[in-house]
Amino acid sequence: MHMKRRSKAVRLAVVLSVGLVLVLGGCAGEKTGKPDFIQSETNQQITLADPLGNVTVVNKRPQRVIVLMNSILDLWYLAGGTAVARVTGEENVPAEAKDIEQVGGFGTPNAERIVALKPDLVILTSTTAAHRALEEVLKQNGITCLYVNYQTYDDFISYLDLFTRITGREDIFNTKIRSIKEEVTAIANKVSAQPKPRVLILFATTKAVQSELPNSLVGDMTKRLGAVNIAGDAPVEGAARVDFSMERIIERDPDYILITTMGDEATVRAKIKQDLESSPAWAELRAVKEGNVRYLDKELFIYKPNARYAEAMGALAKILYPGARLK
Repeated sequence: MHMKRRSKAVRLAVVLSVGLVLVLGGCAGEKTGKPDFIQSETNQQITLADPLGNVTVVNKRPQRVIVLMNSILDLWYLAGGTAVARVTGEENVPAEAKDIEQVGGFGTPNAERIVALKPDLVILTSTTAAHRALEEVLKQNGITCLYVNYQTYDDFISYLDLFTRITGREDIFNTKIRSIKEEVTAIANKVSAQPKPRVLILFATTKAVQSELPNSLVGDMTKRLGAVNIAGDAPVEGAARVDFSMERIIERDPDYILITTMGDEATVRAKIKQDLESSPAWAELRAVKEGNVRYLDKELFIYKPNARYAEAMGALAKILYPGARLK
């Protein structure tokens, strides 16, 4: 009799222990995996494969960090990091980093000034030639280079995961970032049953107008919202934008035309008027006739939205699905 009671007690203890492990392991939205590019991790270091194919070892909790792109700087601060220097510019710069030293422009970083600051970590973009050119000199001076390629929402999540591991602030990922993820998912779910609009996304500068592909920032957002990018079947390997003829635009006749601009907006709008609106066919497009040509907010759709990702997704959903109930 005593043996049976003891056996039941043991089984109950085992069940309770397993249940406790499952509850503790899944509480507070904790990370259950890691980005694919992380190869290994200890309490002191992370080993990862960067977008250039290098295997890089990054020491955790670096004290002297330089970030050479301000949208990445914003992401770094969101992950609990700080920096001793950045590049010029004011967009996407956290308030706490406004007055730190500047080491040249995004496309013209000054290697001598970077080395003189004796950083223990420099964060760069793999897609910028001037950043790739710094790799040899930084490594010769014993400086760790962390190259990133941040384009889409998945990149936003993956690099925040990496950065919070480096800063030792996984709690930020498990709370603030969990909330952003839940909001983005909720917005996508609310429009999932709506008819899918056909969209043309234009990226316009003072020099050129191109179509954005699904792997661009806005292209990725529209894809997550279920819209059909009319340039989606014209990818160029490694490119986020392509030239797309007026003939193809007319043929595919989008429901919405979304325009992002880089540079002086008045000059860019004049470029669009000259290159596109001057064509008689432009006025015959469905999007133009129905008043669905929209210029997008630079802060949300050119510069990385980061902590405002859910706000950006919500703003885009309101444009593409005006009849949907998003609240």
